[in-house]
Order: sequence, then C-alpha cells, then structure tokens
Amino acid sequence: MRWKWLSGAALSLAALAGCQGPKAPLGATAAGVEKATAAFHEALRTNDAETFLSFVADDVVMMPPGEAPVRGKDALRAWYAAFLSQNRTSSLVLGDREVLVGEGFAVELGSFEWGLVPAAGGSPTVDRGHYMQVWNRQPDGQWRFAREIWNSSAPTEAATP
Repeated sequence: MRWKWLSGAALSLAALAGCQGPKAPLGATAAGVEKATAAFHEALRTNDAETFLSFVADDVVMMPPGEAPVRGKDALRAWYAAFLSQNRTSSLVLGDREVLVGEGFAVELGSFEWGLVPAAGGSPTVDRGHYMQVWNRQPDGQWRFAREIWNSSAPTEAATP
C-alpha cells in the first residue's frame, strides 16, 4: 500500500514539474521561495489579509482540517474573512521546515504552533500540527501559494452516543 502512495506522490511531483515558469538558477529560485514564504507567513501572523491574499494563486486549493476544500482565490478571500471574524492569530511558529524546490514549483513541509485569540474576546488557544504547501512560480517570476493542507495534532473528541 505504501508503494502506491509513494508512486502517487512521485507522479504528482512530476506533473508539477511540467508546470514550469521561466528558468532561474536554483539558488536564486530557492531564495525567491524563501522570501515569498516568509512574507506570506508574516502576513498570517499579523492578520494582514491584503498581503496574505497577494501571495495566493487564482486557482488556489486549500484543504483545512474538518472542512470541504476551498477552491479559488475568491473563495479563499471569503474563507479568510470569516476566519478573521472569529479568530485572530496571536502567534505562529513554524518548525521542522523542509522546502523542496523544482523548476517552477516548491513544496514546503513542516510543523506549526498557531496561537489564536477569539475575535470577540475570550481565552486564547494554541493549535499544533503539520502542513504542506505547494508554491508555483508565475510567468512574471513571482511565487504564489497554490495548494495547502494542514492537520491538527490535537486529540479528537470521542463521539457521544
């Protein structure tokens, strides 16, 4: 069963590699990815919706835990506005980051600790988990966030009978 997952992952990465933008030296490409991801995550830390959305691809697909996929930039804009109406980010710490860079795409894997404060007031919470993001280099050379999935490592609650 594991080989099916690995071969599926390899095919997915191969397909992404076919979506190439302009070629750049790998060092310059990695630096561009790091600059974009740093600015994107800082916008998330500071609840800056405009900057956050400036790094989002038009065809973005985000898969938050326990929810249906959010497809397209307009849908993500609405999702993020609803999120900010309920929660504000008070801190975001990323760890165990691994960034894999190819021609025209990058994949970022890592763990997170996300501090949240209810917008209406109340006790802060911290969510911990893991994430994977896919970034694509656009024809203008800019990096845009294209795909994301994350999970929460918080224990699940038992269903009540």
